[in-house]
Amino acid sequence: MKRFTCLLILISVLLNYNSYAQNKMIDGGFSVKFSFGFPPTTYGFEGDLPLPEDLQVKTTFGLEIGNQWYFLKKDHFGLGLDVNWFELIYSKAKMEDQLFGTRNRITMEGSFLEFGPVATYAINDLFAIEGYYNLRPSYMATYYYENSDDYVLWYNFNWLHAIGLGVRVKFIYIGYERTFGNVDGKLTGGGEYEDVGDLYDNQPMNGGNSKLIIGFQF
Repeated sequence: MKRFTCLLILISVLLNYNSYAQNKMIDGGFSVKFSFGFPPTTYGFEGDLPLPEDLQVKTTFGLEIGNQWYFLKKDHFGLGLDVNWFELIYSKAKMEDQLFGTRNRITMEGSFLEFGPVATYAINDLFAIEGYYNLRPSYMATYYYENSDDYVLWYNFNWLHAIGLGVRVKFIYIGYERTFGNVDGKLTGGGEYEDVGDLYDNQPMNGGNSKLIIGFQF
């Protein structure tokens, strides 16, 4: 009987500790994450302004900093708010042309105060799975240039979207995020392309991207 009582006490302590540890996985906190994106060929531009096909960006690189707060916690499950204070995404393509020389294209995307719901399931004190949706107020710009004088810039703001699924091993985060939406890009140019804004209407800019997310969540 004494051994049985000690065993019950030990099991109770372990369960309470395990519950506390798991709750720590859904306590929220601060995050720093890096993204490696593999966008479609229309990312940053899908209009009728003629651009060389070799100037389609193939990879994006990003940084995001944010926080999570949980309003509902029950056993292993937490439901809360996910906020990215800012996210910056950069991509570049370059090609050599025998007639025109070097041609370059840069597409950048900046999002501020992304927000949306997050749901987390803590399997144990080390491992958790979570999914989220973010509404992304985003500013997007694509810059094509042959030299400092001849360039085309299209840019604008819109509300984009993101859905993601990830896993956390203690404070290490690995996940996948799919962003989608479009920006109606305004046009301006210089040098040889000075009248591009008069010749073309606003050009659609595809904000879709498939991103591998790796980072730290404390």
